[in-house]
Amino acid sequence: MNKIAFMFSGQGSEYRDMGRDLYDSYDIVREIFIKAESITQYPIRDIIFNDDTRLHQTKYTQVCMFTMYHAILKLLKEYHVEAIYSFGLSLGEYGAYLHNQVFDFEQGLNIVKNRAIFMEEASINTKGKMAAVLNLDPIILQNLIDDSGKEVTIANYNTPSQLVISGESQAVDEISVLAKEHGAKRIIELNTSGAFHSPLMNKAAKNFSDYLKTINLNNPIYHLYVNLTGKLFDGNIKDVMAKQINHSVKFYQIVNELVNQGIDTFIEIGPKRTLSSFVKKINNQMTTLFVENKESLNTLVKTLEERHGK
Repeated sequence: MNKIAFMFSGQGSEYRDMGRDLYDSYDIVREIFIKAESITQYPIRDIIFNDDTRLHQTKYTQVCMFTMYHAILKLLKEYHVEAIYSFGLSLGEYGAYLHNQVFDFEQGLNIVKNRAIFMEEASINTKGKMAAVLNLDPIILQNLIDDSGKEVTIANYNTPSQLVISGESQAVDEISVLAKEHGAKRIIELNTSGAFHSPLMNKAAKNFSDYLKTINLNNPIYHLYVNLTGKLFDGNIKDVMAKQINHSVKFYQIVNELVNQGIDTFIEIGPKRTLSSFVKKINNQMTTLFVENKESLNTLVKTLEERHGK
C-alpha cells in the first residue's frame, strides 16, 4: 500500500456554501455543525451558508474551517480512509492536531476560538499586511529583508517559487518593490486581515500561550509534522502552538520531509485545492487527492479502492 498523508487547508481557502452538499447528504455532518454551534455559540451554518462578510472575518473563519476539518475526518473514517502522517497550513495544523488526538473536537473548537480572537485583536491593533512573492529565491528575499532593516518576515514557504512576506504595511510595500527589482516575477497583495506569522502577532502569541497554560493537551498519537520547524513534531506541543502564530510556516519543507519518508499520496482536507497545487509544484511525482464536497469524497474513495484494494 502506498503511504498517505492528510493535509489540512488554511485560512483564506474558505468560501460561501463550503461543505453544503456534505451537510445536506450526511447526518453525521449535520450533527457536527449543530454541535459546533452549541459549543461556540456562533451561528456557524448561517455564517457558512449565508454570510460572506463574517465567514471571512478571522474570529469566525477559523472556527468554521475547524468544523469542516472534523466533519471530513469523520466521513473519511466512515469510508475507512486513514493515515498516520498529517500536517496543515497555518490554521490547518489544528486539523492535524485533531487527527493526532492532541485534543477532541469540543476542546479543539474552544482552542481555535480563542486563537482566532487573539489574532483578530492583534490585527486590529497593528497596521500590517501580507504579500505573495513569486519566483524569487528564498535566500535572495531573506537577504533583501535583512539588508533593509525592515520589520518584515518570510511568513510562508509555500513552494520554492512562492513565498509570502508579512509585516508592517509600508515595510511590506518597500520589500515588494525591492523583490521586483531583484527578479521576482510577480507580487500579489493578499486579502488577509493582518500580518500573520510575523512579529506583529507577538501579542497574540503571548495571549494564546497564557491561555494554553490553563488547559491540558495530549501528545500526538501519529506522525505530526509542524509549521514551526518543517519537521516531525518533537518538543512541547503548547510551545509549538503558541510560536506558530508569529513564526514562519515551513510548508514545502514539510512536504519534502514526507516525500523522503516515502509518502506518495497527499489528501487535502478542507475547501479548495490550494495545498494540492503546492504539492504538485514541489514534487510533481506526488499523487494529490482532496475532499471538500460529496463528489470529491466519492472520487477519492473510488481512486483509493482501485489503487490499494481498499
